[in-house]
Amino acid sequence: MFAACTIAACGSGDEDSAGGPGRSGGDLAGSQWLLDTAALGVSGAADVSSWIRFDADRVAGDDGCNQFSGSYEADGSQLTLGPLASTQIGCAGVAEEVARRVTSALDSVERYAISGATLSLRDSSGADVLSYRKSTPGVEGAWKVTSVLYGDAIRSVVAGTDLTAAFGADERVSGSAGCNTFKGPYTAAGATLRIGPLASTRKDCSDPEGIAEQERGYLKALASVVRFEQAGDRLTLLNAKDQMAVTLARER
Repeated sequence: MFAACTIAACGSGDEDSAGGPGRSGGDLAGSQWLLDTAALGVSGAADVSSWIRFDADRVAGDDGCNQFSGSYEADGSQLTLGPLASTQIGCAGVAEEVARRVTSALDSVERYAISGATLSLRDSSGADVLSYRKSTPGVEGAWKVTSVLYGDAIRSVVAGTDLTAAFGADERVSGSAGCNTFKGPYTAAGATLRIGPLASTRKDCSDPEGIAEQERGYLKALASVVRFEQAGDRLTLLNAKDQMAVTLARER
């Protein structure tokens, strides 16, 4: 479910260090940023991941609990976000408080400035309300699967099983398909990603129910991947139909 929320902005003409007159987010387009959650003043917030990404004329991100997306316009130092749509996942504790503060801050944004690898989102008075550091998407590292596309549906991981993928700097990937382990090559360039061919062990597993079907589906989903999106502690692998083939969270 998505709920629309308007985030309005009407800058005052202060150009700061961002953009230039009439530029529509030239220095924002194609950039991705991780939020300094520790600066929010919430105990434990440093363990929560929040990010924002700017495409040509669309913005997307994660407030620490829910993902959001919508339009944006930038002109000089002025920035207009929204209207935005957000998922409606229920969170508790620190993640809920981080999400609440991020949503409130985004609602107040009217300006921005980029200094080196830092993006500052500012309110109408020019005060920083959110501070981000530049992020370069990548697949390298150890990941735990949260969902897989197979049987014409995106499915959560079967209870009692773990699906993993570890992408090494040597362009080799390995992991667990829930019963058997697998390994093979991968290539990543920009946002494109190709995985395989993969070799796997051949144990016969039937418990818990659905583990064999899940394993076949996971390995097939990995083979279908053509590109990826990554920000914070989340990785999404997409197929040629631009469907989410596999979603993963970084292992801690």
